[in-house]
Amino acid sequence: MRLARLFALTLSLLSLPAAAQPEVFFGTGEAPVFRDTDLDRRFVRTRMYRALDQGTEDAGCAQVVGALLTMLGEVGPLFHKRDENFMLDPVLAHALNTQLVTPQFQGNTFFVAMVRRVLIDKKLRAEWLATAEALLPHYPAIDIPRLKFLADGVQPIDSFLLTIPVLRERYKEEVLRVNSVASSTAEALFRDNYLDHDVTFAGLELVDVKLEQPKKKRLKKGEEPEPAKMMARMVWMEPEPASTTSYEFRFGKPRKRERVEITAQLLDKQYMDLNKLLKGSRVVIRGRFWEFKKGITSIELRDALIFQDRDWTKIATFVDPMALANCPLAVNDLTGIAPVQPGAFGKFR
Repeated sequence: MRLARLFALTLSLLSLPAAAQPEVFFGTGEAPVFRDTDLDRRFVRTRMYRALDQGTEDAGCAQVVGALLTMLGEVGPLFHKRDENFMLDPVLAHALNTQLVTPQFQGNTFFVAMVRRVLIDKKLRAEWLATAEALLPHYPAIDIPRLKFLADGVQPIDSFLLTIPVLRERYKEEVLRVNSVASSTAEALFRDNYLDHDVTFAGLELVDVKLEQPKKKRLKKGEEPEPAKMMARMVWMEPEPASTTSYEFRFGKPRKRERVEITAQLLDKQYMDLNKLLKGSRVVIRGRFWEFKKGITSIELRDALIFQDRDWTKIATFVDPMALANCPLAVNDLTGIAPVQPGAFGKFR
């Protein structure tokens, strides 16, 4: 499955050699062009497409459409220019493949068609956003701010592969572990390769969001003082090491977990209501990678957008099996594949 392979690819980047080129993360710099295919043309004739456009009054179908729109919102801030791949949270990818796929309905194929429709149109259809807003009372997991972000136009980052763990590992390999010959230029080369790129960092803990006044300085004649800026301060904490046994005794002080402080200068227009962000909550930040301190102990972003980052492991069921089974939209009118294919092999493919 493509989503699982993408997750594995992200993890494999942690072990790239020091000589790895920036192209591994950023590709050629030219964003892919998405055009209609037969699958895309068939999708607009399906019942699911009509429900996304017009809504549904069926309680079971509301769960199916709500789940697909929830997952679509999650991938929006991670669309990137590197290639045609997209990234979905592994927990959601598992739910997509287990709770929205039956012999009668290939929900993962419909989801890919939805993602492609957004990328082809370069924005989320206004009708889909209206459907999501109408379904919100019945399916509160839908993230309306993320969908509004997509409705204003797809704004791909440079690469979703450049996460904070990957960035820290690359710094160790490309700066801290180089030999004496390369050490004099390693830091500058790292800055040239990785700074000034659009990135999205997830799994951050919010420290605070506030309007901050710039540092006082003597102004030159005719120079205007800088306006106050809305700043978000967050922290990334190294995950706890996974235990390899069912029980484990630890003695002495626990090892100090590494942390990275993130400061983001926010754009004036935000899709998330900043008043509803709580200190200590998980957030996603999307912006321009502007600066870092030696050792990647702190990171600064500019032109940033902030979104809520939900812990999907706390949700066991996204679609009730009976709701999916009874939903008249959940049929294979996209692929045309019947539950059992006639012919010499007589089996579903």
